[in-house]
Amino acid sequence: MSDSGQQPGAGRPHLPTAADQQMIARWLAGPRSRALRRAAIGLRKRVLEVGTGHCAVTQELQRRAGGRVVCLDIEPAAWRRCQAGGHLAVGADARHLPFAGGCFDLVFYQNTLLWLRDPQPAVREAARVLAAGGALVAVEPDYGGMMEYPVLGLRRLWIEGLQAAGAQPLVGRMLPAACESAGLSTWVELAHLPQPVTPQAVRLLDDLPLDDEQRRQAGAIARIMARAAGEWSVFVHVPYFLIVATKP
Repeated sequence: MSDSGQQPGAGRPHLPTAADQQMIARWLAGPRSRALRRAAIGLRKRVLEVGTGHCAVTQELQRRAGGRVVCLDIEPAAWRRCQAGGHLAVGADARHLPFAGGCFDLVFYQNTLLWLRDPQPAVREAARVLAAGGALVAVEPDYGGMMEYPVLGLRRLWIEGLQAAGAQPLVGRMLPAACESAGLSTWVELAHLPQPVTPQAVRLLDDLPLDDEQRRQAGAIARIMARAAGEWSVFVHVPYFLIVATKP
């Protein structure tokens, strides 16, 4: 979840904290499980998790996989955390994987390709390191399709903040074509995560490089959401693309 394509050690305070990554991982548990089941993760013996971050889903992948999970992140602190947790970990850029072709049978991304302005090079690299019959599994958002009622300006703040951070807020809709271009046979599902709004949905904006006026607007929205917490009077939904792309 933490691979934005910057150089190792560059420092990216806009990335979610460990607690926020765990929270997002819980929100995505159902869709992620569907995608992993479709990719037959239990039969996959060589799994690569790209953009490990704070290892929010690493244990789950290791538990469900049929073999060893290799963790990869561009940030030294991230892959060292994985090593400290007993996982095999590598420091590298998602767009330049340090592996021979055909050496994995599943490559997994969750909120990782979001941090690349152009996901195509990373998808091509995933296709290269996949063995025949292997699968790329991606769980990635698309803030361009974000719904909010009433309209509070949250969608605009997210898109502007992500763009300022060097991310790609429309990554979800870009992935099917990127996978097809890389020679993968692609299955797509849009995940729906409806739930009453929570203030945490706005608090995540704190990690992004917003200017003073944007932070003022985010604060005003957060106060509205705090008053509506647990109710349906305010509705916010970010669509997630579930991608399972198989190498022939």
